[in-house]
Amino acid sequence: MTTSIDMQAVADLLLEVGRDIVMPRFRCLRAEDVAEKTSHKDLVTVADEEAEAFLTPRLEALLAGSQAVGEEAVGRNPTLMGRLREPGLSWLIDPIDGTASFAVGSPFFATMVALVRDGDAVASWILDPPSGRLYMAEKGAGAWLREPDGSLHRLHMPSPPSLAHLSGVANFGISDRELARRMAYRIDQTAGMLNLRCSGQEYPAMALGQIHWGIYGRNIPWDHAPGTLLVCEAGGIARRLNGQDYRAADPPGGSPLVAACGEDQWNWLKTGIFDP
Repeated sequence: MTTSIDMQAVADLLLEVGRDIVMPRFRCLRAEDVAEKTSHKDLVTVADEEAEAFLTPRLEALLAGSQAVGEEAVGRNPTLMGRLREPGLSWLIDPIDGTASFAVGSPFFATMVALVRDGDAVASWILDPPSGRLYMAEKGAGAWLREPDGSLHRLHMPSPPSLAHLSGVANFGISDRELARRMAYRIDQTAGMLNLRCSGQEYPAMALGQIHWGIYGRNIPWDHAPGTLLVCEAGGIARRLNGQDYRAADPPGGSPLVAACGEDQWNWLKTGIFDP
């Protein structure tokens, strides 16, 4: 990786925002601290806004010429998404992934950041604020778990021996009803399926080997660029169901994104579960 980035400097910012902004609001939100965005399924809280406002200038200051693309900022100005398709460096920010869970006091949420160069994620950070565990990945250099005591552990995804041993997560909005039917009919060929409604929890679970795959249809970049890089650097793959590689600059939607713990496992899922 030619772009020099201080991985620990970004980690420190996420740990600070988790400690000082996100967790003090957890299970302490008032009714007026939560609002709907485009639908009742898409919420924003005062903690989302404050966390993104904290991270944006500090991340941009780490790399000259870099620009932030935050979820809440894009909600106010959708044209900011175009920065991901421009040459140069961008910071993707998801201040609280899993806001619906956060708003009701469930611990399944995360804070995520990815550094994007010329449309591709080259570094990522995923913080689990309740536990203080931080996941980091750098393109071509690997993936790690940083424990609250500061210890680092290299991540290597295990490779289950057959389709029957694979458990995973499905979150594709049920937009493709035929695909949903096929999955419902065939999922008993696997070890099972869940949905945490938080990709910032699901991708680390994949990297740790707790689950082995995920399929996603609503491929918003701040939801998936950090996690797909983590999975790939831990030895897995992330590819669209049509075979195309996933890129942070991809427009939302399109062919579903499938992340898996390895090439063989990805192919077992495609032919055994997803294909007509």
